[in-house]
Amino acid sequence: MSTRRTALLLAFALPCSPHVLGAQSSEYTGSPPGWTPFDLVHVRPTGQPLIPVFEGWYENPDGTVTVSFGYFNMNSEEAPIIPLGEDNFIEPREFDGTQPTHFLPAPSDRGRRHRHESVFTVTVPGDRTEPVVWTIRHRGQIYSAPGIPRSGEYQIHNLESSTSAPVAPNISFANGPVARGRGGEVVDAGVKAKVGEPVSLTAQVELLGRPSTLVTWYPHQGPGEVSFETPQAELTGDGPVTTAATFHAPGEYVLRVTALESLASLVQHCCWTNAYLKVHVTE
Repeated sequence: MSTRRTALLLAFALPCSPHVLGAQSSEYTGSPPGWTPFDLVHVRPTGQPLIPVFEGWYENPDGTVTVSFGYFNMNSEEAPIIPLGEDNFIEPREFDGTQPTHFLPAPSDRGRRHRHESVFTVTVPGDRTEPVVWTIRHRGQIYSAPGIPRSGEYQIHNLESSTSAPVAPNISFANGPVARGRGGEVVDAGVKAKVGEPVSLTAQVELLGRPSTLVTWYPHQGPGEVSFETPQAELTGDGPVTTAATFHAPGEYVLRVTALESLASLVQHCCWTNAYLKVHVTE
């Protein structure tokens, strides 16, 4: 079986079988009882796979369908930046462009299965059933995750109910629309920065009745590294969340802000909000 085909089947299987990870799994047919391939694929500082993941799909009120993607980075230190293009693309190309270029190290909390959940979404016509495929080429390997709209096995239900975190917060930036849920649009609020000089950033968060929320800033797209003065903050009431970001190369960037009450909301595919902010960086 070809490397591409193996990776394609692997990435396709991940949402239903989160314990299966890496082509290494085929080597452990004699594993001790109760072990899974995941348990035997170790997170290492560098050199491990970077694998896109199809998280599932849900229907929107207007009849369109949103397909959700995340990724596994099985490295605890390596954080690749893979530009949009031949090594990081979505097919059909009409849906290309919302995926990340920055891939953060594996989360340290093993309960999250070292996975970055629902990092971005793609919205397709409601009658589409053909896959939307995200492909990453990294270290000579090709990994593809086919997101299949309308597939019964991958439908996400009850986005706002029957969970321990039943309300997604609102997030907005200056002069921009309010985002709620995992599929927020990219907002250009006219934020400008210079390389090496911290720029203040503010997200307005409305909890919608929840007692608290954890707000985290991430680099999403851009040509260089981004560091945050305060990458994460707990909010116990409606209000602004402010940080300072420093950019290490000029270009166009997109930052992602995520607000969620607890890790339970990730595990249950509910209920958190992604919002995306564009920043223009010059020398």
